[in-house]
Amino acid sequence: MSAAGPVQPEQFVLDIVKILTGLGIPYAVVGALAVSYYGVPRSTADADMVIWLRGPETEEELKERLMAVNYSVKSRRGDPGDPISRCIVVEDEFENRMDLLAGIHGMDPAAIERRTFTSLMNSPLEMIGAEDLVAMKLFAGGLQDLEDARGILQVSGRLLNLDLLRSIANRYGPDVVVTLEELLGTGS
Repeated sequence: MSAAGPVQPEQFVLDIVKILTGLGIPYAVVGALAVSYYGVPRSTADADMVIWLRGPETEEELKERLMAVNYSVKSRRGDPGDPISRCIVVEDEFENRMDLLAGIHGMDPAAIERRTFTSLMNSPLEMIGAEDLVAMKLFAGGLQDLEDARGILQVSGRLLNLDLLRSIANRYGPDVVVTLEELLGTGS
């Protein structure tokens, strides 16, 4: 099912997944769609994914494939302090938007192994693991990000591996660990 109008992030995700899968690029949905999966559902007008590229040639092939189906494609590199080192922004003719995050500072390389395999509209879909998502949200640190993390902990908290979550949070730095412990009710 392809996006046929504006504000159709779910359909747009599935369109992009077909391309990523065809190129053999591992991915995981993050952002509001993943938060809705693990936590409190919320609406969004765009979508976000982490992608694991094998090298610069894979990134170029991906951009070429996206442009071949008439998507607008822009690449940007993060500033030295930016938590996202590379992002490919993809838009369709209806202004549905997808941020393909090709590098997040501090992200555990093993996150690729912890993806959850699910489905959306009868199509296969890969979500980032819940512990990775909570840590990423705490690292991002915005008000909505903190609410997202709180919602995941409320809805899925009893299913989380807290030792793993603490280990992942530690990769993002001491501020993330402090915030996590405060949310868990164990902070000082």
